[in-house]
Order: sequence, then C-alpha cells, then structure tokens
Amino acid sequence: MVRLHIQSMLTSFISILPLCLLAQNFPQDYLRIHNDARAMVGVPPLLWDSKLESYANSFVMEHVADCAKGKDIEDDDNYSRNIAINSTPKDFTGADAVELWVSLKPFYDYESNSCIGGMPCFLYTQVVSRASIYLGCATIKCQNGGTLVTCYYDPPGSVFRRPY
Repeated sequence: MVRLHIQSMLTSFISILPLCLLAQNFPQDYLRIHNDARAMVGVPPLLWDSKLESYANSFVMEHVADCAKGKDIEDDDNYSRNIAINSTPKDFTGADAVELWVSLKPFYDYESNSCIGGMPCFLYTQVVSRASIYLGCATIKCQNGGTLVTCYYDPPGSVFRRPY
C-alpha cells in the first residue's frame, strides 16, 4: 500500500515537472534577465521585493478579464512599471516579457537619452535604470486568451536622466 502511494506521488510529480521547468515566472527568472542586462551596462543587480510582487499581482488580477486594458492604466507615482501584453494564446512567460523589454536596447540612444526609430525604448531603460534597486513582477493568463506581465521598480527609474 505504501509503495503504491509513493509510486502515485512520484508519477504526479514527474507529470507536473515539465510545467514547473517551463513556467519561467519565478522571481529568479525575472531577476536573471534583468540583472544580466544591467551587468552589461555596469549597473548593480536588482533585488526581489515581495511588496512590489504583491502590487504586481494586484495589478494583473485587476486586468485578468481583458489583458489589453492593462496598458491604459496610469503609473503609480511611487513606483515605475513595465507592462507586456501578448494577445495571442501562445505561451508567453515573464521571462519572455523581460527579454522583449531588453530587446529594445538598440532603439535607445544614450547620447540624446531618447528613443530612436519610433520604438518605446523606455521599457528597456527601466530595466537598466541605476535608480532602481528593487523589483517585483507578476504574470497572468487573461480570460481573453492573452497573457499580461508587469514588473514594478523601486525607486522609480527616470525617463529624464540617463539610466546608467
């Protein structure tokens, strides 16, 4: 009887293991990509903050019905926030969102501290902002089939000064 119970538990664990490995929505997944991008420009790593994670979770829960409306909400004055929305049912993780923001680096011109080519590079500059020390993120599958990812930063990064 005990052997059957252990075998059942092991089978259950093995069946969910691939989902856990593919989730990429753990704090270390968000932090790794942020901190790799920050290291490339000589900025200290971010630290995970459970209070910011709580704000991020509240934000995504408020927009679970329709991901697209999440981008229209104004920022909180106390924190900076990056948002990524994938409107297709394709898997989209928190790590995918951070990689998307980092991929905007070629559209940031350090000399003029501005975006070039009409791209929203300030999503990238928030990732690497020297002003920010703490990070908290959340991801949710929305009822409309999309995915919403948000990260909060404290202190807020500034779009008015160079990020590094």
